[in-house]
Amino acid sequence: MNKKTILSNKLNNLNLNLHTLSERSGVAYSTVYNIFTGKKSISDARSDTVYRISRVLGVTMDELYRLFAYEAHPQPGPFPNFLLMWEDEVVADVKVGEYEIEIRRFDTHPVKQIFFKEKMNLYEFGEILRRRCFEEKRPDLKTLLETLDLDEYNPYKICMKTHGKMLQDKTWFKFEGETLNYNTVRGSRNVG
Repeated sequence: MNKKTILSNKLNNLNLNLHTLSERSGVAYSTVYNIFTGKKSISDARSDTVYRISRVLGVTMDELYRLFAYEAHPQPGPFPNFLLMWEDEVVADVKVGEYEIEIRRFDTHPVKQIFFKEKMNLYEFGEILRRRCFEEKRPDLKTLLETLDLDEYNPYKICMKTHGKMLQDKTWFKFEGETLNYNTVRGSRNVG
C-alpha cells in the first residue's frame, strides 16, 4: 500500500478531510494542504506542526514522518553516511538508515558533540541538520541558495553542500570517500 492510500484510509477512518484536520489540529489549512499534497516536505515543517497533525491522526510523530519522508530518495537513505568531525578529530561515525540513524560516538564532550544519543529517528536527525543551516526566513535566502546551486530550502541538501559547517564552531561533516580537512572546509565559501 502506498503513502497516499495509507493517509487517505487514515483520514477516512477518522471521518476527516484536510479542512477538518486543519481545524482539529490548529494547523493552517494551507500548511496541511501543502504537506499532504507534497508541495512542502514534512521535514521542512515545524515540530509543533507535525506534533499537532500526528496527535489528531492518532499516530506518533515518527510514524507520520515515515509516511511522508523521502520515498523518492535512493537507498541507503536520504543522506550519506558521514563522520562527525571536530577540526580534524573524528568524534562520531554516523550511519544513515532508511528509518533510523545510528551514531557511534568516540568523544562525548558536549562542545564537540551535536548528537545526544546513539540512535535517533529521521525526524530528530532532520531537526539537528536544520540547526546546522542558515535560517529559512533570511532576506538573502534566494542568493544563498543560488550560491549553493540549490533551488529550494532543504536542510539535507544544504548540509551536503556546506558539510554542516557553521561559522561559530569547529564541527563539520566528512562524507564517505572525501579527503577534506578542517582548513579546507573552514575556507569554503559555501558556508552560510
